Amino acid sequence: MLDHKLFYFLAGLVLGLSLAFGPAAVKRMAAWLDGPDRVDVYHSADGHDLHLHVFEAQGARPAAGFPALLLFHGGAWQYGSAAAFFPQCRVLAAQGVTCISAEYRIASRHGTDPRAAVADARAAFAYVWRHAGALGIDPERIAAGGGSSGGHLAAMLGVAGAADVRPAALVLYNPMLDLSPGRPDHHLVAAFWQAVSPYHRVDAATPPSLILLGTEDKEVPVATAQAFCDAVRAQGGHCELAVYEGAGHGFFNLRDNDRGHFDATNARVVDFLTAMGWLRP
Repeated sequence: MLDHKLFYFLAGLVLGLSLAFGPAAVKRMAAWLDGPDRVDVYHSADGHDLHLHVFEAQGARPAAGFPALLLFHGGAWQYGSAAAFFPQCRVLAAQGVTCISAEYRIASRHGTDPRAAVADARAAFAYVWRHAGALGIDPERIAAGGGSSGGHLAAMLGVAGAADVRPAALVLYNPMLDLSPGRPDHHLVAAFWQAVSPYHRVDAATPPSLILLGTEDKEVPVATAQAFCDAVRAQGGHCELAVYEGAGHGFFNLRDNDRGHFDATNARVVDFLTAMGWLRP
């Protein structure tokens, strides 16, 4: 949390920027001020420190700790930034969920392929689980989620081949689930797709899952998400598919001129976690 003297200094700086450079500078500074409460290094790989951006849950802390959601940004395992999920994290933290947006290795910055990203996702979840006490969260109520390729990483944490401890739930925004031949993005994983295709690794221990998807998504057809849910249910698990008419890929992101899908998907995630008993109705 910001020291009060630092806060007043920064508030003055925002005012000065507004007078000197106008609303655009104010918007950028306000977003920075509204950033994570803490940033932890969870892993170092190939000489790179990888960070978790933690937005602490607000409200009275439950005896066992707050529920938590660990999120991974999208970008086809090649691009993107943990900042992509900062808006969702601010909303969810206000609802009583400690929300954590993870940095992981990507091709454009680290020269890696999706296998490195999967390894980093596993390391990130292990860190959160091991440090649950220090983070003020309940180790039995940690969900994993993400968008597109980040949704793929979260899904990989919940299927066969994951670590002994899996997330207690999955929150997947238009996730890449089926990477078999002929599917979108198969070319990025062609040499090892069987090892990283969540749909083909669903088992009886796959946690309760929520998938949020637009009907006009060209990267993740609704039929693909439905097949994943069917596979989870066939193993005795729980899977919900929330479909948004007319929405394309990345529809859940916050946009200046339209926050309808952003608000709707946040509300759906809160409903899902409430139904699980993680939040009060």
